[in-house]
Amino acid sequence: MNYEFAVKWLKCFRESSEAVCALYDDSFSFSDPMLDQWDVNTKPDLLRLFALYANKDRANGIGVHNFRARGYVGDHRSGLILWEWSPEDCAMFIGMDAVSKPFGTQGHTHHEYNEKGLITRESSWWDGSAVLRALKPDMPGHGPAEPGKSPFGAKQAVAA
Repeated sequence: MNYEFAVKWLKCFRESSEAVCALYDDSFSFSDPMLDQWDVNTKPDLLRLFALYANKDRANGIGVHNFRARGYVGDHRSGLILWEWSPEDCAMFIGMDAVSKPFGTQGHTHHEYNEKGLITRESSWWDGSAVLRALKPDMPGHGPAEPGKSPFGAKQAVAA
């Protein structure tokens, strides 16, 4: 696989969750630790997970989710897809109010492919702190990151 496959995979989210799932072998393992999803291995479960990101209805509060490929490192059997994500018209995300709060993040997804080019293993990781800073800017330690500032409100260690 390659960068073109990464773009194809991400574009499928704009089409439907079925289009995304068609890129997976019948025997696969999907994990997204950031969303507490571990070893999802049935297509019906994968369809339910991806339905959120394949939403096209701008009025239902789920939002339209935009993905953009930033790069691909790997070969035809495995690779790491670097991506960006941001939703539009999203009212709620992982239990947090998102109305009128633009947000997004960057992440990466590791894929392994079989001889037919179908995904057999996937693990995604993304910067959840970027989402928290955007959706909860009033929480202590949230808001724009400041170099040298402790996110915990503690004094910085000083080298002697």
